[in-house]
Amino acid sequence: MMEPEERHNILLRLFPHLFNQSENIEVHMIKNLVVVSSFLLFSFPLIAQVDYSSEIQPIFSNNCSACHGVGQNGFNSGSYAGVMASTSPASRYNRNHVIPNDADGSPLVDKIEPNPQFGTRMPTGGALSTDEITKIKNWINEGALEEVATTTEAELFQPEDFKLLGNYPNPFNPTTTIRFQLPVSSNFQISIYNANGQLVKTINGNAMPGINQQSVDLTNQASGVYIYRVRVFVNDISNMIGFGKLTLVK
Repeated sequence: MMEPEERHNILLRLFPHLFNQSENIEVHMIKNLVVVSSFLLFSFPLIAQVDYSSEIQPIFSNNCSACHGVGQNGFNSGSYAGVMASTSPASRYNRNHVIPNDADGSPLVDKIEPNPQFGTRMPTGGALSTDEITKIKNWINEGALEEVATTTEAELFQPEDFKLLGNYPNPFNPTTTIRFQLPVSSNFQISIYNANGQLVKTINGNAMPGINQQSVDLTNQASGVYIYRVRVFVNDISNMIGFGKLTLVK
């Protein structure tokens, strides 16, 4: 398999206007930051993990118990075990409502966000707040655990480097999901270019240590091959962690 630096050099020759020569310097600076961050990780407790009992269950209890408190309508919001055992029927999503580490692929998230794939948005009594939805998505992407991992447990799963994990599905129509892993919390930017090298979409966001996922919608673009580039920003330093190819088939 071709190494990331070799792939980057090839793309740099093909699309010189997409990149800048300062990236090699950025790579070294990012590596130094990772060393410092690793020291901090092993020296101090981890933060920003979502606790199910105190943060997620109250959302379900306050908003979903009337319709799903004891497993009515295919979803049991009454307990952690009930939530994790709930399964959507074959006529709809045909999988568990919660898929650990995959919020975008979890039917639960689809139902609480606008315009779900099946049926109407939940809860029926009123949409959850943006903060509540984000908290549920973060909990799922952290592994949908019942208890927050201890510092020692979390350290064992801490990625050691920035890494692009590709996208799925590919080919796709019109949405796909790009996955990447980070050793530290970072801002990220995904830039998508058409075959002519024209920028057609930019996505900015925040990512946590571990595996992150970002959905990409190219509804307004024509069928064809697109190139995407993923950058992360740590302490205002930019680093390109990889690029890939998207194939949109309509």
